[in-house]
Amino acid sequence: MDDTMSSYSFSHQFYQRWTCAPEPIRAAITQELKDITTLLQNDTPFENFVFNTHDLDAHIDELYENHEAEQAIAKAITDKKAEDQAIAEKQQQEEQRLKAAEDARLKENAKLKEETKLREAADTAQKEQQKNEKIATENNSIAQKTTAMDANDASSIESLSIDTNVAKSQNVETTDATKPNADNNFAKSSDNKTISEHAHVANGKNNNDDHSVKAVNDKASAAIKLALKDAKLSSTHQELIRELEMQIDDYLSEQMMLMSENLKSWLRAEVTQNLSEDTAATNKEQRKS
Repeated sequence: MDDTMSSYSFSHQFYQRWTCAPEPIRAAITQELKDITTLLQNDTPFENFVFNTHDLDAHIDELYENHEAEQAIAKAITDKKAEDQAIAEKQQQEEQRLKAAEDARLKENAKLKEETKLREAADTAQKEQQKNEKIATENNSIAQKTTAMDANDASSIESLSIDTNVAKSQNVETTDATKPNADNNFAKSSDNKTISEHAHVANGKNNNDDHSVKAVNDKASAAIKLALKDAKLSSTHQELIRELEMQIDDYLSEQMMLMSENLKSWLRAEVTQNLSEDTAATNKEQRKS
């Protein structure tokens, strides 16, 4: 029997089927072959021999059913895992998509905020430049008006000087043509009257100039106050405006002081010269007499 089994050759299909068969089925078939081999032994009583598997076909069918059930369960588990993995991957992809969309939205908002900030800064700078240009224009206008007033004052002083010289010439001619004592008294009275008139004219002119400067200052102050009332300025801008106003006040005060000193100097020089000439003429007439 051993020689027969050892010389038996299995086909290629049997080998594939055997290797592909589940392990419990191969074990059952192997046990069945061992039982047959044992039964064929000479010392094995046939009447008392019992196979380990009572019905091999039914047992193999049961093993196949169990194997198929296990395979179905394993496949279900595998499919469930694959489905869960697919759901997880899909959920992860969705989360990544939502995160990418949120990042893009945040970047867009940041970009819009930055553009808005830059635009507001540009508008603020433009408004600041316009305000500075307006202030500079107002300062230039005030400076031009002050210069024009100074020119008018100089012209008035020059006109007064010319009038005084003409008056002196007329007084000298009158003194030479009349009697010494009476004409001398009359000349003194005329000169004093002329000087007083010119001084009065100069003072009137000075007062008119003061009124004109005050009117310009009032108008400029009113314009600036209106501008400050209508505009909402920061503390820095208000400080700048106050400094400019102080500079304007200092400039106008200096100009008015200079004008006053010039008029006083002219008045002292004219009065001194007239008095000196009158004294010299009086002494000359007294020596002649």
